[in-house]
Amino acid sequence: MAVWGQGMNQHVDKVFRSADSSSITTKSGKSEIQISSSWQRCLAKYNLDPSTKNKPRILTGRALREYQEPLEEFLLIARSGMKSLYEKVSSAGYCILLGDANGVTIDFLGDPKDERENRDAGLFLGSVWSESIEGTCGMGTCIEERKAIVIHRDEHFRARHIGLSCSTTPLFLSDGSLLGTLDISLLRPPENKSSQMLALQMVNTSARLIENAYFLRLYKDSWIIRFNSMQAFVEVVTENIVAVDSEGYIIAANESATRELFRGEGNNPENKLISEVFDLSFDDLMNHALNKTTTILPIRAMDAGLQYYATFRAPEMSKIRVMEIKGSVDKALPARQKPGTYLTLEYLAGTDPQMMHNVKCTRRVMNKDISLLLIGETGTGKEVFAQAVHQASERAAKPFVALNCASIPESLIESELFGYKQGAFTGANSKGMRGKVLQADGGTLFLDEIGDMPLNLQTRLLRVLAEKEILPLGSEAPMKVDLHVICATLRNLEELVSNGQFREDLYYRLNGVTITLPPLRERQDRALLIENVIAAEAENSKVRIAEDAFGILLNYSWPGNIRQLRNVLRYCIAVSENGVIGIADLPPDIIRNTTPVQATFMIDCAVVESSPEQLDDPEHAAVYGVLRKHKWNITDASLELGMSRSTLYRKMRKHSIIPPNEME
Repeated sequence: MAVWGQGMNQHVDKVFRSADSSSITTKSGKSEIQISSSWQRCLAKYNLDPSTKNKPRILTGRALREYQEPLEEFLLIARSGMKSLYEKVSSAGYCILLGDANGVTIDFLGDPKDERENRDAGLFLGSVWSESIEGTCGMGTCIEERKAIVIHRDEHFRARHIGLSCSTTPLFLSDGSLLGTLDISLLRPPENKSSQMLALQMVNTSARLIENAYFLRLYKDSWIIRFNSMQAFVEVVTENIVAVDSEGYIIAANESATRELFRGEGNNPENKLISEVFDLSFDDLMNHALNKTTTILPIRAMDAGLQYYATFRAPEMSKIRVMEIKGSVDKALPARQKPGTYLTLEYLAGTDPQMMHNVKCTRRVMNKDISLLLIGETGTGKEVFAQAVHQASERAAKPFVALNCASIPESLIESELFGYKQGAFTGANSKGMRGKVLQADGGTLFLDEIGDMPLNLQTRLLRVLAEKEILPLGSEAPMKVDLHVICATLRNLEELVSNGQFREDLYYRLNGVTITLPPLRERQDRALLIENVIAAEAENSKVRIAEDAFGILLNYSWPGNIRQLRNVLRYCIAVSENGVIGIADLPPDIIRNTTPVQATFMIDCAVVESSPEQLDDPEHAAVYGVLRKHKWNITDASLELGMSRSTLYRKMRKHSIIPPNEME
């Protein structure tokens, strides 16, 4: 608790004397215009008394939630940045306050052992630090000045706060409106204000990271360009960001990007075509975002004429139809897959932790000369995953060629794989044939069931991988090839090597990175997968599934994995009536081999340990049903229900409804 002493009385006298002065001098010995202006506001505009001893106001319960709930999504993102900052400064005794645009502390991190002292000082969740109430202070004066500031010790207006040091920076939306503030404060700071300059720099850095992360979240359904003047930094520092809509117009840019592009001239890139701002067409942007996600592309700003280095991101969960005409790409499609589309790696990963880890590992190596080996049961989607890797890589514009080594007779697999010259053997095509390896030149060769490849052909494949050349049957001169090889198998290659059925050197050549695709029964996002497959198979029809039938599908073991799931749901949709799949529409073997359960008790379903009262609750049923209908998209569900996002979150908490991707 702040103890009133002689120093506080002296501070009060100095504040009142400042009313007759245009500047003040603090213990740091420096004249502070910002501090003086703030003190003048406190005295003349807000009629505050620096000698008042009351503690800062702290909001709790519903009063605090009214400020938090409109910013729930921002709070989730900001929390990560706060934690990272706190890990760096907590050992020095700092606490962190996240404030909204009104000066209300909507999140807080501090040492629990200092809770009582922090609360007494107003460094606590729910504390109100507006300048009109607490006078000159880090959060309140930062809001008034709209710039980063340090309010150190006796620079505070109220005498009870002169023991604090607060380093605060504003947080802005892309349109320049104030979102809030980020503050780190110290209860017992050193006398010298310069000791806080590093703290201010750290809080500034964290604030920009939070702003950028929130920008990317707000524009997750837009095309994103991230650029930097230094090539080495563009992938590791998200500094300048531009969001582009489906027509190629810039709809938002963060403050750093606007400043960089127009060099303080006051212009704004919004509502301009991307080709008016960069020497980049919208088709090029989409092509790189979809097919060359790890490529760093040099681009030039049209106004300044300066060169930057950029990476690109497509809208979240997009499935893109590659157009044959002009080689361009159509705009991102909605959730249903259409003819001629492919699925992105992120879409295939869903919300399953193992699949998300697989995608993360794959993206790190897919543009390097490292082979991928996909391991998984039949029907787990190995070829679909391989094609998604190809489409996400720098080879996307080149061919993707697949060959199933188990489906071709041993006598034909050599010619299929390596090709042959005309007249190479009796019955050969008179013009010869380009094998799969040559067809895949520049692109990706996918060899499914690699464990079934004959030993004599394994030697030839090893040469292709090692020497990057191929010798077709009947040819005398080898031909150079450049391709990425992805192999898949459900067999144990190590065991085949031990038994002499698979070359050890080829095994190690193919096994650059092993990706294990989990069987459907082990995936934690089964509920989401079922709904996605229904949406894809139903095409333009509206089809839903009854709870009891949904529970049976969730509880089934799916030995045929996703392939079996697709076939079953295709059948269910065909035989169902009125657009509702019920138990009667399920294949008999599915019902026979599954114990009927309520979907609400499944691990991947949205309601955990629901009571009978909940199951009969109309509000619960309505909220749960709409969330499932919109695949747990909170924004879309809240629009249909006619309530705000924050109200929908409250309803979900009330009824213990948990999205599948948040299940433990």
